[in-house]
Amino acid sequence: MNPQFLQTPIEYLKGVGPNRADLLKKELGIHTFQDLINLFPNRYIDRTRYYKIKHIQQSNAEIQVVGVIKSFREVAQKRGKRLVATFQDDSGTMELVWFRGQKWIKDSLKLNTPYVVFGKTNWFNGKFSIPHPDIETTEEHKKGLSSGIQPIYPSTEKLSNKGISNRVIGKIVQNLFLETKGNFTETLSPDLVSELQLLSKKEALLNIHFPKSQKLLSKAQMRLKFEELFFIQLQLILKNLIHKSKIKGHTFDKVGTYFNTFFQEHLPFNLTNAQKRVLKEIRSDLGSNAQMNRLLQGDVGSGKTIVGFMSMLMALDNGFQACLMAPTEILSVQHYNGLLKWCKTLNINIKMLTGSTKTSTRKEIHESLENGDLQILIGTHALLEDKVKFKNLGLAIIDEQHRFGVAQRKKLWDKGGPPRSSRREEAIAVRKKYMTARPSTYKLLKELQIENKKHATEAERVLWECLRNKKLGLKFRRQHIIDEFIVDFLCIEKQLIIEVDGGYHKTTEQKEADELRSQILNEIGFKVIRFTNEQVIGDIDNVLGYIQKTLNSLPSGEVGGAYFPPHILVMTATPIPRTLAMSVYGDLDISIIDELPPGRQAIKTVHRYDKNRLNVFRFIRDEIKKGRQVYVVYPLIQESEKMDYKDLMDGYESISRDFPMPDYQISIVHGKMKPADKDYEMQRFAKGETQIMVATTVIEVGVNVPNASVMIIESAERFGLSQLHQLRGRVGRGAEQSYCILMTSYKLSNDSKTRLETMVKTNDGFEIAEVDLKLRGPGDVMGTQQSGVLNLRIADIVKDKDVLQLARHYAKKVLKEDPSLSKEENQSILNTYRALSKYKNIWNYIS
Repeated sequence: MNPQFLQTPIEYLKGVGPNRADLLKKELGIHTFQDLINLFPNRYIDRTRYYKIKHIQQSNAEIQVVGVIKSFREVAQKRGKRLVATFQDDSGTMELVWFRGQKWIKDSLKLNTPYVVFGKTNWFNGKFSIPHPDIETTEEHKKGLSSGIQPIYPSTEKLSNKGISNRVIGKIVQNLFLETKGNFTETLSPDLVSELQLLSKKEALLNIHFPKSQKLLSKAQMRLKFEELFFIQLQLILKNLIHKSKIKGHTFDKVGTYFNTFFQEHLPFNLTNAQKRVLKEIRSDLGSNAQMNRLLQGDVGSGKTIVGFMSMLMALDNGFQACLMAPTEILSVQHYNGLLKWCKTLNINIKMLTGSTKTSTRKEIHESLENGDLQILIGTHALLEDKVKFKNLGLAIIDEQHRFGVAQRKKLWDKGGPPRSSRREEAIAVRKKYMTARPSTYKLLKELQIENKKHATEAERVLWECLRNKKLGLKFRRQHIIDEFIVDFLCIEKQLIIEVDGGYHKTTEQKEADELRSQILNEIGFKVIRFTNEQVIGDIDNVLGYIQKTLNSLPSGEVGGAYFPPHILVMTATPIPRTLAMSVYGDLDISIIDELPPGRQAIKTVHRYDKNRLNVFRFIRDEIKKGRQVYVVYPLIQESEKMDYKDLMDGYESISRDFPMPDYQISIVHGKMKPADKDYEMQRFAKGETQIMVATTVIEVGVNVPNASVMIIESAERFGLSQLHQLRGRVGRGAEQSYCILMTSYKLSNDSKTRLETMVKTNDGFEIAEVDLKLRGPGDVMGTQQSGVLNLRIADIVKDKDVLQLARHYAKKVLKEDPSLSKEENQSILNTYRALSKYKNIWNYIS
């Protein structure tokens, strides 16, 4: 079948029309035949069994009966009337009831005609009835594509109110199958279908909508789930391969003095095997010719920061700068203070830039960054400001990267670009001189562009014929607007401009103007080459050869400009379940630090109820006597009438009574405090001036106090698993035994019980993340769904993780054997991939 047929607007399908089409578009997002065919049922009802009326039980179950309507009657009720039909088979009678649409129903149904009736039974006044049953003649029932297993489609209240019932949707799906004759294009290769014993695309779609048996339904679901996940994995893996081949990176070919000195003389502890493995992976990336794009996962306290710092030292050893961007000022300060002592020892210039950095300090940072004196910059979103320009940024580390948007990460990516000329006045003078020689304005650009295309010279036409057919393997545009110039030919990927000079280019004034034009275009990042009309017409092969040689010498710039972007290392302490990592971050190279540094003890976690509070307070006093410190975390700042949970201020007063001054000092920290006050309280706690910190979740990240050994989480049932695990990670940072106490009331939901049991049972962040994924689903775990990857039509990455792993295995296998998908047997895969990748752009490459 012609694939274009499936792009036909839905209103042209029999049984739809403009009004229904409008509703289907708004309510279910069905715009085309293709959308309808991919509207997979939510569930199925088994209609293979036919009941006798005398065998019906009082179970309110859905049943199917064959019989005839013997009579109709209207029964008055408080509002209007209801229509009641007496329905009979050879074993007894029951009632069919309608509360609306009575006239149409009475006119359309015939007495003493065999009907198949389906619906949910009611027991009322000593009789069984089915309100608003599905009803069709036995002839219709036999003719229809629907079999004994009935699909139930997604729907909305608005669709139901407008008469677009499940039966109506099923009918229009049936019309589509009859119109297409079930002739659907295969999307997988014959080898895959054969090796995995999958149904064909045609059989799978037929049996997903109109299953002939439970066995065929299961096979159809497997085929369509595999296909969906296979193409997601194919896209992600290809994206990674394209990234590595297309986006070049600075080659860090040496491990020098900074790295070796730190490793041999100043490393505070022996690296774990996991840290060594990850450093080896990063070193391999940095030494290749491709831009590194790696995700570093590691539980709280696993030693990600030291790995990040040693990666920075590799950049410095190769003459480049490095930066680390964190989502909060607190976390930036922690990173800066942690790295400062090592940088001083190694004589490395490191600075911190945040929203609260003083103007005078900012100016110094900006200047030392641009001249290259400043080697490492730590900071928050402030790093993304236009004024922040690096001389040669080689490595950018993003901590807790999911808290930054794509556009923000793109800005950091662009910091690796070549610095614009510091001689701004000179650049402006050059531009003015050019405009005097050949004035143009933005107002006229579009008109000029159209005119230029109409009046192309013979030489321009000859060259365009060669370039437009991708004779050189790359896409070119003609008469393209760049800033205030219209250039003859442009290859965006290589940032190469080709100009053809006609007769009027030979005057001294015009030659000077052309030279200035090239100078400006070079200034903003383009390479310009020029040919005369005579050269193009006289020896086109030689011209093409020269262009090809120039193209080969240039880096690809489609996804970052004609320069090398910095290597990217993104770090997260939020463990990502393997299934989610394969789906959302499948295009990134992933490193995992899965062991704690030596000397760390596992945190002991216990669950206690409110009645145990006196014992808990006694335990706190014992720990404080040992010189330890304690966190007490609350979910709310102010009292809520709707929720029976401890709030911060009430808790603070309670703890103050049980731990009075001057014997005890207490800090309080919450999100509504001024940054300076918050920082003051945190510093008091970090210095050991206070023994107890009462806080909200602002301390989830950003505080590193090795002496703190107890984490008490009040109303722990209010927190998600991920948050509980992050909070627990604030303790256990020293050599002493640490504890996490989860305080709750007795009123606990099943999910709350599961979360608390999981926390008590394990300290493994990845195991916790898997449980969290099962409880909340992928959309909630990721926050706002960051990737279209999660908008799945039939697969479920939690329930279908085995299918996901199988799909990724075969996607890798196919690409290993045929990286370009050029083999004949892979044509169906290639065509489907192209259709899916139609709207690819730069954002796809920025993970």
